[in-house]
Amino acid sequence: MPFPEIAVIISTYQRPQHLRRSLESLAMQRCGSDVFEVIVTDDGSRDETEELVASFAERVDFAVTFTTHEHQKFQLSKCRNEGVTVSQAPYILFLDGDLICPPDFVTQHLKHRKRGYAMAGDSIWMNQKVSESIDIEDIRRGDFSSWATDQEERRMRWKALRAAVYSRLGLPDRPRMKGGNIALWREDYETINGYDQDFVGWGLEDSDLQRRLYQAGVRFLSSMRWTRTHHLWHARDPSYVAKASGTQNEKLMKAPRPTRCANGLNQRHEMTVRRFGKSQPLRYAAA
Repeated sequence: MPFPEIAVIISTYQRPQHLRRSLESLAMQRCGSDVFEVIVTDDGSRDETEELVASFAERVDFAVTFTTHEHQKFQLSKCRNEGVTVSQAPYILFLDGDLICPPDFVTQHLKHRKRGYAMAGDSIWMNQKVSESIDIEDIRRGDFSSWATDQEERRMRWKALRAAVYSRLGLPDRPRMKGGNIALWREDYETINGYDQDFVGWGLEDSDLQRRLYQAGVRFLSSMRWTRTHHLWHARDPSYVAKASGTQNEKLMKAPRPTRCANGLNQRHEMTVRRFGKSQPLRYAAA
């Protein structure tokens, strides 16, 4: 059995109905099932999230892995590192469990991957009414055109244009990386020791990742011209602070940042791992 080319790592916490729709959009991908694996990395949900993932894995023909740990605080960096640790593919695509992907999403990312570059993406934001109206059959039909307002379409076109200019300029922090939609090579991720788990609570873990990738020689391209996700509405996490202003995360970002963080991918801690279906023993190990 061939190893997958790309690992889709979905972070989630106590939003099973959002996750259900996100996973369904991955089940509808038009690439071969051997091309990708899916890892759901959970921040300690105490609801039906694990059962939902297990049920999903029973009816798809690609590898599905689930990780979780005891929930203490908002630990997105830790989740993403755990997801990478149990994945196998040489190329990594980070998503959040509130995003719906178009049917050619994985194919487009594989087509546009480029050595030495990370891909920064973005999402169409949907309001509460539209988000709650989307069901599984809507996702299976694959036509998302009615979900975006004209205003959102204009915003995305403008952002894609700016991102293309930023990419040509080779800026250290543009196009801006958002963890809900990032793709990069595993070897680049391991070089900087992944996400810094000192970032706890909402905000700036992606900005730190981007800064350290740049210091390691990685440059940035945008995926907005050729694919985008749709973001399901939900209430903000209680740890949310606008721009992380005044938080410990902001203090970390203002300090000099080492290219390779200390508290990252190499840290081992207790987590639960469940492998389903076509999942195989690891071929890769964190650096």
